[in-house]
Formats: sequence, C-alpha cells, structure tokens
Amino acid sequence: MSENRRHERAPIRLQLNYRDATGGNFLFEHATNISNGGIFIETKHPLPMGAHLVVRFQPAEDKEELQLDGEVMWVNAWVEGDANPNPGMGIRFENMSEEERKTVASIVKAIAILPG
Repeated sequence: MSENRRHERAPIRLQLNYRDATGGNFLFEHATNISNGGIFIETKHPLPMGAHLVVRFQPAEDKEELQLDGEVMWVNAWVEGDANPNPGMGIRFENMSEEERKTVASIVKAIAILPG
C-alpha cells in the first residue's frame, strides 16, 4: 500500500459505532488511530473499498457525540489462521462542518501532546 495520507495519524483507543450509509444497524468496534482527515476502524468485517458509512463516537466524557460521514479508502483484510495483527479499514471523513473539523483537530492535538 502506498503512503497517500495528507494528515499525520495519532494513536488512539476509542470505542465507536459505524454503519453503512444506506442504513442498517450500527456495529460496535474500536478505532486505533485518528487524523484530521480520517480514522482507522479495527474490525474483522470491514466494508468494501469505496463504501460510504456513518461513524459515531464520543471524543471524551464531557463532549458531545460526533457523527461523521466517511468513505472506506483502504482495507486490511482479516484472514483466519494468518498472522494479521491489524485487520480493519481506513476511513476518510467527508462533508465535515467547520465545527466538526475543529473538534477532530482538537482530539488529534490533545493526543499529540500527551506524554508517552
């Protein structure tokens, strides 16, 4: 996979929900990194590349839940019996409001300045 990212990623362990943009139930998973432009969702059952989805997460206990649109940009497939420590999908955020951009940027900035 070539390195096409425009935003530096910050490691995070964040509970979230996502669903295909066409509807259905929200699925519970974890994010393992986030950037100003997207998020990596750790899952054994990723959506296909190009799929549009809705991601929901609460950045902190004292913050409102974010609900962001996204597109699956790449997939790291899980293969049973194979050594794959990082299955999931890379999501690019889409159609964010200025307030949502600021909120995501503040999350990334907070992670970047945390010790360790």
